Amino acid sequence: MASIRYDKIPLIIEYGSRKEKILAYDCSLSEAAELQPVYSIGKKGVAEQAPAGARTASISFSYTPVLTGLTNPDYQIKGDFNIINHVANGLKTSKKPQTSGIAIRFGGISGEGLLTSYTFNLTPYAPVQCNVNFELFGSGQDLPASGELKAQAVDRNSKSSIASGVGHSAYSAFMTAGSPATITSSNETGVLQSVDYSINFEYEPVYSLGQEFPSTFMYHSANEEVRVTENVYETGIAFTGKGEDFKLNIKSIDNANTISVIMENPVLTNTQVSVGGGGVAETEKTIRSFY
Repeated sequence: MASIRYDKIPLIIEYGSRKEKILAYDCSLSEAAELQPVYSIGKKGVAEQAPAGARTASISFSYTPVLTGLTNPDYQIKGDFNIINHVANGLKTSKKPQTSGIAIRFGGISGEGLLTSYTFNLTPYAPVQCNVNFELFGSGQDLPASGELKAQAVDRNSKSSIASGVGHSAYSAFMTAGSPATITSSNETGVLQSVDYSINFEYEPVYSLGQEFPSTFMYHSANEEVRVTENVYETGIAFTGKGEDFKLNIKSIDNANTISVIMENPVLTNTQVSVGGGGVAETEKTIRSFY
């Protein structure tokens, strides 16, 4: 079999009626089987290795979001519809116990995965870089991942629209109550140097007798965190925590389209300040929300 170059392995995700090609830097797929040794009296060594759980798979990739300005009428969304950001925003506040996954196709291999982690970083004058992980459990008799790694035909059109739609920090912002989130009590505005965002989701697979793979999944909880590096510092963290909604706006490099993340009632849990010779004082704050 001939080697397959990266440019012949597109990464595509689907959710509902929307399909999205991912501007990915890398992608990794892994599969695992949980086995345990079986020992028998009167016999030296292992009699066999038996399954101790269902086969699972996971897929992770890093990418830059492309904001096209397209909306999805199925979900009545205002503004840009980005599948991963949309699923993360909707799932964390969902009151529904059951959840569905995102279909993922990776160079001839496909599966349906549950979003377990979603992170991104904002630094000055740089494209936004996101990292995600999906767990693929399969369903009923369907394998977690199926297919064969093969070179795929790639559409090389619409490069200009991709370039102008790339999520970039040049126009992105971190806001609270409509103002920069770094204003102090003395009305001083800090200089944001970086913003690191992350959210993690917890699920429980539900298994049925006679089936290896789960019949459904129950969504339990999510925890969300932002680490902000800036140049202002105020002492004192409230003992019980003080919640105030924060909003992260990621905009395209042409400043035409936006995707947003809203943290509901986050609490400042940690703050520290440091300075080194020849540099300026830097403050790092950690803000968390739980759902």
